[in-house]
Amino acid sequence: MQKLLITLLSVMILTQLTAQKVTVKESGDALVTTIYETDQDDIAKDWKSLMKKYDAKVEVSKNKVEAKEAEIKSLSGGKFNVTATMEKIKDGEVKLVVVFDPIATAESKTPDRTSYMSGAKDIVKDFAYKRSSESVGDQVKDAQKAFDKLEKQRDGLIKENENLADDIEKYKKKITDAERDIEVNKGKIEDKKKEVEAQKKVLEAINEKQRALD
Repeated sequence: MQKLLITLLSVMILTQLTAQKVTVKESGDALVTTIYETDQDDIAKDWKSLMKKYDAKVEVSKNKVEAKEAEIKSLSGGKFNVTATMEKIKDGEVKLVVVFDPIATAESKTPDRTSYMSGAKDIVKDFAYKRSSESVGDQVKDAQKAFDKLEKQRDGLIKENENLADDIEKYKKKITDAERDIEVNKGKIEDKKKEVEAQKKVLEAINEKQRALD
């Protein structure tokens, strides 16, 4: 049952992510994509880490990450200034806008846009998909923890009820035994009363003898 619920939850979340398929579009010089289930700060932090891998000098200010002289060998082997901005669309959706600006050097002219744009799109898309899928994965983990906690609480209540039911059965037996003992004792009490009365008469007779001696 537990595996079924978690599977259904994962399918629901992943289906939602699939419906919000990660795509990258060109808008002027920029590449635009949407990242799901992640806030701006986490996106900025992860984008900064990515740019650091390209040995870039990175500065972060509010919703912007500027990477200077990123050496991205997969993009025509040159260096780029990469500017990424994040804009919240709504809860669970952040627009990421990235501009790759190639740096011309004395040894090489500025690469043609078509020579690096496809690779740049792949970088942005891979980042957006990984960030979104990791966030969804974290949601599944959190949901799993919450489910496990509730399941444990449920099992605890079931066990408590079972123990209480056992106690009731034990108490019922004790009550039955006590009721039986009460009935048995009633007869013993009557017999004992008779013995007490008989012994009382014996005691009175002896006391009478004692008084006669006086």
